Amino acid sequence: MSGTQQRRVALIGTGEMAKTHTAAWQALGADVLVHSRSPERGTAFAAAHGVTAVSDLAQILQAAEIIDICTPTDTHADLTHRAAEAGLHVVCEKPLARDPAEGRAMIEACERAGVGLCVAQVLRFFPAYLATRDAIAAGRIGTPREFRFFRQVESPGAETWFADTERSGGVLVDLAIHDIDFARWVGGEVTEVVGRSTLGLQTEPPIRASATLTHARGLTSQIIAVWDVPGTPLRSTFELVGDEGVLRFASLPDPVVTDGSGAVVFAEDGSVDPFAEQLREFVAAFDGKGQPRVTAEDGLMALTIALAATRSAEVGQSVDPSSLLA
Repeated sequence: MSGTQQRRVALIGTGEMAKTHTAAWQALGADVLVHSRSPERGTAFAAAHGVTAVSDLAQILQAAEIIDICTPTDTHADLTHRAAEAGLHVVCEKPLARDPAEGRAMIEACERAGVGLCVAQVLRFFPAYLATRDAIAAGRIGTPREFRFFRQVESPGAETWFADTERSGGVLVDLAIHDIDFARWVGGEVTEVVGRSTLGLQTEPPIRASATLTHARGLTSQIIAVWDVPGTPLRSTFELVGDEGVLRFASLPDPVVTDGSGAVVFAEDGSVDPFAEQLREFVAAFDGKGQPRVTAEDGLMALTIALAATRSAEVGQSVDPSSLLA
């Protein structure tokens, strides 16, 4: 791991993000142990990915120094508290928790235990998004005025835990949260949110939701997220407009950022694994080597804004995210 000793990581979960995180940890040279509530799934996952299955949660917490939580959102809080009690640093998949109070309690528990807590808002580690943030900071578009984001992927399915909004939070909390976090990172704090959603009006995809954020500096960000029909590939776009220019991004067919004239500002070449870069930075933070670009507080704020959008969609009026933190 870039000159550090090999880390033993307790990875909890066997879903798609667990697969992605396992590959990233292995690229960093970590020793990965995996735990699942289903011993059969844990054993199958371990065999498929070259890691070690541990059926007992208490045992795996004692055997590792970092826990990586890749489980349904409503389980994040309990697992984080158990990890903090065991003295483990915590990597937690987004969203941080199911509600802000849970998220705040997780942060405080880790602080009391003297362990790190990092939230995997991985969009900040994607090269095109990082290059865009740097370009805006350098004045490429002048003063930002309006941001527009779009994210689309096939629906996780009515039979999965994602479809239970009490567990997942729905499309705004689970999917739009990526762009919410990036919008706040680039555009600054958010003072008001207006949300719209078809969730509750239908159970079959496409399920579409939007969040319009008003930032403290006057900028607005519109974020649209869609759980679409089976077979829909993951696709994301943005258009970031300032008083002196514009930056546009499309993830397909190849991830590229262009300016208002169509000139290429940045093109990804696939040489960077954002998931491995994310974990590398988290480990450095656990070692006291600086602050990661995304903190637990950032994860809490992204969750709070997403929930404010969900609340707005329910009540039909704007919501101040800070009201959910009281």
